[in-house]
Parts: sequence; structure tokens; C-alpha cells
Amino acid sequence: MKRIGAGRVMAGTAVVLVLGLVGGWMADRHLKKRHHPGLKRFAAQIVRNYPKGFQQKPLLLELKVKEHDLDVLQQTVDAALERGVILPEDRTTVKGTMAFAGEESNVRLRIKGKMTDHVKGEKWSFRVVARKDGGFLGMKRFSLQHPGTRQYLNEWLHHRLMAGEGIIALRYGFIQLRFNDNDLGIYAYEEHFGPELLENNGRPEGPLFRFDPSLFWEHRLNGINKLRFDEAYAAYQAAAIDAFGTNDMKKDTAARAVFEEAVALMDGVRRAELKVADVFDVDRLAKRHALLDVMGGHHSLDWSDVKFYYDPVVQRVEPVAYESFSAFRIRQVAGAWRYMGAQRESQELHDVYFNDEDFFRAYVHHLERMSRTAYLDSAFLVLGPGLDSASATIFREFPWKELDRSVLYDNQQVIRRVLDVPKGFHAYDHGSVGDTLVMAAVPVEALPIEVHGLLLTNGELAPPVRKTIVPSRRRGRLGVPMELRFVVPDTGLLPATGDRVLEYSVLGAAQRKTLEVFAYALVDGGGLDAFKGPAPDMRDHPFVRVDEQERTVHLLPGTWALTTDLVVPEGYTVRGAAPLDLDLRGGARIVSASPMDLIGLPDMPVRIGSSDRSGGGVLLHGTDRPSTWRHVRSAGFGPSERAQAAIVFHRTRADLHDCALQEDPARDLLATFSSRLVMKGCTLAGGRDQLSLSYGLARIDDLRAHGAGDDAVVVRGGEAEVQRSVVGHAAGVGLKAVAHAQVRATGLHVQARGDGIDLSEGSRAEIDDTRVDAGGHGLDVDERHGRYGPVTVVLNDVELRGEKGELRDKGGNRVERDGRAIGDAGE
Repeated sequence: MKRIGAGRVMAGTAVVLVLGLVGGWMADRHLKKRHHPGLKRFAAQIVRNYPKGFQQKPLLLELKVKEHDLDVLQQTVDAALERGVILPEDRTTVKGTMAFAGEESNVRLRIKGKMTDHVKGEKWSFRVVARKDGGFLGMKRFSLQHPGTRQYLNEWLHHRLMAGEGIIALRYGFIQLRFNDNDLGIYAYEEHFGPELLENNGRPEGPLFRFDPSLFWEHRLNGINKLRFDEAYAAYQAAAIDAFGTNDMKKDTAARAVFEEAVALMDGVRRAELKVADVFDVDRLAKRHALLDVMGGHHSLDWSDVKFYYDPVVQRVEPVAYESFSAFRIRQVAGAWRYMGAQRESQELHDVYFNDEDFFRAYVHHLERMSRTAYLDSAFLVLGPGLDSASATIFREFPWKELDRSVLYDNQQVIRRVLDVPKGFHAYDHGSVGDTLVMAAVPVEALPIEVHGLLLTNGELAPPVRKTIVPSRRRGRLGVPMELRFVVPDTGLLPATGDRVLEYSVLGAAQRKTLEVFAYALVDGGGLDAFKGPAPDMRDHPFVRVDEQERTVHLLPGTWALTTDLVVPEGYTVRGAAPLDLDLRGGARIVSASPMDLIGLPDMPVRIGSSDRSGGGVLLHGTDRPSTWRHVRSAGFGPSERAQAAIVFHRTRADLHDCALQEDPARDLLATFSSRLVMKGCTLAGGRDQLSLSYGLARIDDLRAHGAGDDAVVVRGGEAEVQRSVVGHAAGVGLKAVAHAQVRATGLHVQARGDGIDLSEGSRAEIDDTRVDAGGHGLDVDERHGRYGPVTVVLNDVELRGEKGELRDKGGNRVERDGRAIGDAGE
């Protein structure tokens, strides 16, 4: 009996063991099909990461809807699961409430997404819009979704790296969601497109837009329903350009006009009438695509997914980082096989990008930089604490979803190897015609190659007769031959046939290489690709003299009329001195990417204006060295259809001393964006908003600002220090601070028909030795702090006079006067 019992036990153990092995084998196969290393790694991750998820308590967000509204959402989910796709007409919005950090607010929400991964199981995806001044972590519009819809921690890293490169990035992270008292576990939150996104990224107000994908999704739905035909409407060329916040734009004519500009520029690119470099901020666009190569985010290179922002100040389009689909190993870079040297209307969006020479140069430059191991090493060092926190939140529910850093380092290695081409092209010797050596070049690479020159026997380089870029070889095809020509007047310096060597590089790369020229001709030959010469430049203006050796642009003395734009590229210094009078007519502008020094005298200022009130204005942008203006007088340019300020400093530095600026009351006078501004002894007269300071740093001393048509001084974000200044007879507010601005004011006298000083949206102000006379309130502290927190203001020896009262604090702020708290928290 004992032997029989032992046998049964052994048999049972064997069965359990076999079942366990079979189950383990099946589990291992299942994991590997889902791109996981396997069961062994999975078990180790559970043991290692699951406890970390409970070392940190995640942020808790609660949403509630009423029963009948829940039924509406359920109908959307049911319809989506039946069709296999979420249609726009199914996404009905319902009312609800949101609770976070002890505060409750009203919201509107709906099911979001297009594919059914957004509505599987209980983890539905939501689009939430906070009402009035509510919000969540600074966002009024945001999405909540399963972390897997954005590749878990990879999307978190994607947005942090993009933001670090100065690209507009969404706020993205992880929270715990409770919906109608049901704990749905860990969700990803993702910012949607609205003014808060631009404010958080330090951009001036402008349209956020995309190519409308609705017709493309009709095509996708046809495919899901197994109805396949060639739909003309599904193409990129057929898509309309769609702005986020279109309903708001219907009421705002100025915003609509700016969006119309963006549409015109984007369509100009699509029609191949405008270059990418003329429309886009190519450096930021190049950074985004280089970083997508590192991240392995090639799946996001679809025209129906990309998002844009139009900067109305410099009239350039920027990319918005969105939905990277990252963490895949790459086999080539995104720009491979694309450059053909010409932009065509038939090309898809990304082919258009990569056929722009300026963009491709910048793209390769950033690929070289970002593919260095040190780039990721330093990024992970800086982002380490935030990544640890995000990981702990994810591990609470998904302990196996680690960030696989090896994928990114492997992608860097691929990029380095791709850029290190073994041979740029084949070159064939066609002999000499007089002093000109002729060759044929045949593309062999996936990347375009720039030919720098022929090495002479004395070690010098003879450049090609005209700039030559050997285009990419088309995938699966032979390279199309093109002609190269080199002028060598001294034949004694010409290497012998068979010894001739060319120097080249991948277009935009720092590393240069050499290749030997075949000692024989390519019999079939080929045509020479045509490249247009440079467009007319600043030298077309008779008062401009350019010293290329000193890299200086001189504006000659005299009185000059400009009827076309004066555009100065970067890399120069512009200098003008009195007597100098520039008369801008017919919308003509001065646009400089180089610093501009204008030096006048007290009795002979440099003058810039418009005799017929039609001038476009002055724009200085993107210069590291400061521009200095002394004794400059602006007589005004007249109203602007684009509602842009007369004088704009954008991402630059400027020092203004003893300048007098005047403008039409229908147009803003002076505006700065992400700039450093110093003003001393200056006068501002007229204009709508006289001085607008956005997301920068300003030091202002002895300013006289008179007769603003609206607000005199507006500080949006950034910091401003104002001292010993007078604001007189402003029709609106004398001094306004919004969007978390930091203001320190000393020795002011403010006169305004509206409020004297207006502070809101989490701004902080310290005001000393100041007198305010206002038609409204002397000081108005607004309650709008849902996204930025309360206002903080400290007053010392400040006299407030207002026809509506000295001080109005709408609640929830900190106001201190002469050492005592006043308002809600004080007396």
C-alpha cells in the first residue's frame, strides 16, 4: 500500500511539473510575441519593481458623472467596439466633476481616441476640459488614458527630451484615477492643445494646428470594413489645415488673420512654392526629427499625426512634440532615401522636409550631437529623480514596464554608423576641357553627400564650379549620374589621372572624408542637377554696404526710403549712425537675425518711421550678442493688419538708452519675447499696449510712458525690474503682470483710467515707494489662479488712489502692505 501511495504521489508531482513546464513555456512564448525578453526577465521585474510601486503614493484624480451621462459614454464605447474605430460623431461630451488635491471643479469630458484600444476593458480614455478657472497641474485641457497607449515611460522621456531641446512639449505624467468611485488604477495624463501649452513653453500667442485627419480616417474605416479602393480624399495633399480652438477663432478676427497666415505658408510649402526653411523654424524641426531617430519613434512620422504652432512674431512654424510611438530599434535614420534635391507638390510631408537643404544640414548636425553616448548619459543624469518617480508610479500596476535604455543606446550606435558612410558616391574621370576638369558622380548612399572639392598637389582644395550635393540613391534603383566640374587654372597643381581625390561629407556633417576617382569615364554619363542661386539679399538696398571680412553691415548716412524688406541674416553686426533716417513704406520691414547697433546724438537722433503710416516695423530675433540703440527716435509705422507690435525683440538681447518711441494708437508699440531687455532714459508715446514683456528678463530705469491706447506695461511670465519711472494717462491698466510673472518696482508714479496695477495668474510683485492714481482700482489682485497658484504682492510705502477703491483682492491671494497681511488672510 505504501508503494502504491508513493507512486501516486510521484505521478501527481510529475503531472504538476509537466503542467507547470507547459504553462511556463506558453507564458514565455506569449511574452516574446509581445516584444518582451521572456518569462525569466518578467519574473525578475516583478520581484524587483513591484515593491517600488508602493514606496511612493501616486497623485489621485477623481472624476464623477451622473448615471444618465455614464450611459452616454457607454453608448460611445459600445459603438466603437462594434465598428472597430471611434468616430467623431460618437464622441458626445458630458458634464462631470473633478476632484484633485482637495479641490473640486466642474468639467466636461468625453471618450477620446480613434482606435478601440482606448475603450477596451474598464480603462477608457477620456478628454477632459476644465470649466472657468479650474484645471489640473496647470492644464485646462488634457487627456487621461491607459499608459500603454503611449508606450508607458517612453512617452514621458520623449516629452522631457523634447522640452530640453527647446521644442514645444506637452505636460505628460502618471496618476491614479478614480471614476465614479471605481479605482481604475494608474493612468497617463497628457496635455491637450490650448493657450496653456504655449504659456508653459514660453511662446507668444499663436495658432496651434494640424492637417485635418478626418478624411484619412474615412479611408482607415473602409479598410477595417474590408472595403478597399483608391480614395482620392485620403491623401496628404487633400487634407485641410485645421486649428485647435476653431470656435474661439470665429469670434477673434486678429487670431483668425494670424491663422490665415499660417495656412497660406503651409499651403505654399505643399505647392512647392515656398521652401521649408522659409516657413519653418528649421532648427527646431531638425531637432525633433533627430531625436525621434534616437528614440526609435519612426511610427510617428505620419502627416495625420503631426501638430504645429505658428509664431506670429517671426512668422515661422514650429513642430509640437506629440505621440512619439517610440522605443523601437531603428535600422536607418528617418532622413534616409529621401533627399532628391528638389521639393515637389507630389511629395509626402516628410519627403518635403528632407528635400530642403537647410533642414537636412541642421538635421544631420543634431544627429551627430544626439548620437553621442554622452548625450543620453547626461540626459538620464538630469532626469533621474523625475524618471524614478514616474517609474515608481507605473510599477504600482505595471512592474514589468521598465524603460529599456539599451534600445536608445543601440539607436545611437546605428545613427553613428549610418553617418559614417564607407563611400559617399562613385566618381569617374571625364578628363579636362581647358582649365576645367569634368567628372561624373553616381549616388550610392541613402543620405545626400556634399562635394567640397578636388585635392590639388599642393594640399589645397579646388571647390566645384557650383555647390554640388549628390542626392540619395532611390531605394532599389541605380544612382542617377550627375556632372561635376572643377576649375584648375594652374595645371601643374592638377593630380594625374588615377591619383585624383575628392573631399566630401554627408550633407550637414562635421566629419569630412575622401574618395579616389576612378581613372576612367562613365560612358552613359548623366545630366547635371540644377540648383538655383541665392535670392536677392540685403545688398540690393543702395544704403547697405557689407564688409564680409569684418562681417559687418553698414547703413550709410542719409535719408532712405525702403519699399521692400531689409533682411539681414545671422553672423553679422549691423551698424548705423546719425545722420540716418529710414522711411519704411508699403509694409516694408527691417528684419535682422544679427545684432543691430544704432547710435544717434541728443540733437541728431537716428530716425526710423513711415512717412505714409504704412511701415511694417522692426524685428530683431535670435541674436546672442546684444543690440544697442542710443538716441533712436521711432516716429511710428501706422496700423498693422497683423496686429504685430511696431518694434519686436524675439529671443534676443537689446539695450536701449535715451530712445523716444511713438506709435499709432491702434498698434502695439514695443514687444519682447524670450528676450533680455535693458531700457534707460527712454520715452514711449501712443501705441495700444506700449511695452509688452513676455517670458524674458527686463531691467527698466527712468522710463516715461505716456498715452497708451490700452495697457502701458504688461509683463507675461519672466521677470521685470522697473524703477524711477512714470506711467501717464494710460487708457487701460498702468502696470499688468500675468502668467506667473515676477515684478519688482521702485519709485513709480502710475496714472491710468483703468486699474493702476493689475496682478493675476500666480504673479509675484514687490512694489516700493510708489504712487498710483487710477480711474478703476489702485491695485486689483485677481482670483484667477487655477493654473498658476495665488498672487503674492508685497507693498512698502505705496500710495494707492482709485475711483473704485484703493485695493480689490478677489480672494485666495497673499497681499502684504507695510509689513501687515491684508485682504482675505489679513485685516
